Amino acid sequence: MKQQEQDTPDYLPIIDYLPHRDRMVLLDRMLEASAERVLCAVTLREDSPFCRDGRVPAYVGIEYMAQAAGALMGWYARSQGGLPKIGFLTSVRKFSFMGGVDGFAVGMTLTVEARELLRDDDNGLGVMACAIYHPGSVLVAKTQLTAYMPKDLDAYSKTI
Repeated sequence: MKQQEQDTPDYLPIIDYLPHRDRMVLLDRMLEASAERVLCAVTLREDSPFCRDGRVPAYVGIEYMAQAAGALMGWYARSQGGLPKIGFLTSVRKFSFMGGVDGFAVGMTLTVEARELLRDDDNGLGVMACAIYHPGSVLVAKTQLTAYMPKDLDAYSKTI
């Protein structure tokens, strides 16, 4: 299992904001959080999930961004006295990599941002603008994610 990095004193370990467990928690820590925006970090290691030959393919960045969006929702839920809930990624729009990025190298620390554009609690929908930055705040990927978070997961799972 990946060793989680030391978290900043102001935040819980990232796993406490996500419904993911074990090796599928891809982010290392939360750097900043507010009701509408979160910054998280991940340092790529040889034992990072999806790492092959010292690199993580760029498309895994979609999951980094989705987990940052989930961490934002988890942070918000905890700030309101609740717990993180399971959500489903329903669309990825306007996805692009800048500068021909095709992967991320071991040793690199990425900063991942999720910013809320829309939250419809009645219907369980949320839209997030997400981005990944290389060290030095260089934008390397961006997208817009839509997620669905059912109010009653058990009832929802019986309908699918």
